[in-house]
Amino acid sequence: MDRVHGKDANGRGHQRSASRRGVRHGDQQEERACSIAASCRAKFKCRIKTRILPDTALARVLCGELPQYARMWNHAQKSRDRHTLEEVALPMTEKQDASDDEPSSVGLTYAAPLGIWAGYSFAAHPVFTTTSACQHIEIVDLPAFGALGRAYRLDGRFMASLADAHICHECMVHPLLLAHGNARRVLVLGGGDGGSAREILRHASVREVVVAEWDAQVPATILQHMPALPDGAFDDPRTTLIVGDARDLVDASLARGDRFDAVIFDLTDAGGDAAALHDAPFFAKVRALLSPNGGIALQLGAPWFEADQVRRILDALRSVFKFVQPMTAYVPLYGTLWALALASDSLDVRGRSGGATPDTLRTLRHYSLTRHAMLFDIPPELTSVLGDSTSQTGAR
Repeated sequence: MDRVHGKDANGRGHQRSASRRGVRHGDQQEERACSIAASCRAKFKCRIKTRILPDTALARVLCGELPQYARMWNHAQKSRDRHTLEEVALPMTEKQDASDDEPSSVGLTYAAPLGIWAGYSFAAHPVFTTTSACQHIEIVDLPAFGALGRAYRLDGRFMASLADAHICHECMVHPLLLAHGNARRVLVLGGGDGGSAREILRHASVREVVVAEWDAQVPATILQHMPALPDGAFDDPRTTLIVGDARDLVDASLARGDRFDAVIFDLTDAGGDAAALHDAPFFAKVRALLSPNGGIALQLGAPWFEADQVRRILDALRSVFKFVQPMTAYVPLYGTLWALALASDSLDVRGRSGGATPDTLRTLRHYSLTRHAMLFDIPPELTSVLGDSTSQTGAR
């Protein structure tokens, strides 16, 4: 869940070479014959990807049809970028999700705001800290969450922990993609920790995931200290990580007539630098990017403590989309009930029938088809903020 901003990072890099999850080059059914297939897997000299995955963001950047972003990593870029992603900033000696050192019995207290009138805190053990050109980044261990207590913070706000990051990622991705049924191209705005991409790649129909992240230090830090969070998503050849302003990518895609089946807003919050990505004009741009039957998913904030913000975003969504369907889930790291929303002109995500659970989704930790209706069941005390749970559409 990473900020989107106008600043670009500088440098070069690519990701790790081994793919734990993805379909390797040469394994997809759509592949055409390639006379140098063996070397192509390693160097990608023949650009066969543009034939396997037509109209990919990678191919467009290589051809100069999109603005040249500061950095981009993809399985296909290894012949041009010979630096590892971990070399972007301060490199560590090894990747790990837990500290080897025995933590001291007394940790530091990390406070975090919850709206303008409330806050909360955790006792934590610091692991790593750095300040990029964009923001301050911290990795900490939270004893309260035990073995999965590793978490990261951006500019003093907790973003995600290994214990509960899956909650928001699963709720944003799976209801939307299951309702669509055949999503092939997905855009993630933010998403530098790789959690949303990880969930998107569970869907067999997906052929391309474009992650537009503004701070190269975020994926570099996550891959170094919390590699279980992306779980190989950045190694998957279907994933392209573009470092730059998401607004530029959206504008360039619109100019070219590009289309995505789903857009996931995986951002830090709806205020500050990301406010311009949560208003009606930007939602209208994203709507124009959607293919028929497409939709978007985003986080709204804490309905109990950020009611004005939540209402503002929902009003903007309802002025653009036909179906705007909020949901809620409790997120322990955020210390409160959290609100999210799905929006589309054609998908009634909340009202979809159960159906069978795909094998790739049987190991989910939070979302399930049997819990689907509960997520969209808005409690009466929150209808003044989120709307009546029986209301389906916005006033377009």
